[in-house]
Amino acid sequence: MPPRRYLRNGAALLPWLLVLLLMAFMVTATAAELTEADFKRMKIRELRDFLEDRGLTCPDCQEKADFARYAYQNRDKKPTSEQGKREVPNAPFWEVWRDIAKEVCEEAVKKRGLDVSAEPQSEVCSALAYVTESFFLQHGKRTAGKLRKKPEALLKTSFKAVYYDAGRVLLGRLADHCLASAGNQNTCSSMSKLMALTEESKIADLAKWMTNVGIENTNPMYEFIDQRDDL
Repeated sequence: MPPRRYLRNGAALLPWLLVLLLMAFMVTATAAELTEADFKRMKIRELRDFLEDRGLTCPDCQEKADFARYAYQNRDKKPTSEQGKREVPNAPFWEVWRDIAKEVCEEAVKKRGLDVSAEPQSEVCSALAYVTESFFLQHGKRTAGKLRKKPEALLKTSFKAVYYDAGRVLLGRLADHCLASAGNQNTCSSMSKLMALTEESKIADLAKWMTNVGIENTNPMYEFIDQRDDL
């Protein structure tokens, strides 16, 4: 039988444990009980933090009302600290984002009601995937080297909510540009031309994104997702 002093200490701690459990329940319940009007009163940064805490992405959100509506729709979702964070694939940084680029491009094709397996869409998406892999390989190693990090560290950071969202947004912009016209499709079907376009950073500044992933600076990520400051 345990000594009495341990029993007394355990009894003394029990009320505190109950309080902590009650507080955890109240936090979850409070989020679930928020109304849509409550979310509309939040600042856009608060809405983004709410979504980020839950590992949610909303790259299509443009207006504050979009963020508020999406947050309200997901008010019952638990924070990632309670449900587990986005799993980081066991693969090189550049290969992971190559696959994401292909996925983003195919999503853009489907939004246009086109067939992802038909030409020139399939050619464009394949080129975008290849160029993304090459770009991330070159710039990823360079960025990691300057910061005395390993590329694996960049991959881990890039899978955190706002970095991940911003990366997909930039790849989406590049895909949208490539699919916008027959001329753009022709340009983006050429890997050399698409690489030159990517290096220019006019459509999507992936180099800036990667640098800020490396130094773990979130501010530019919000700018990538939504350039306007008036929300």
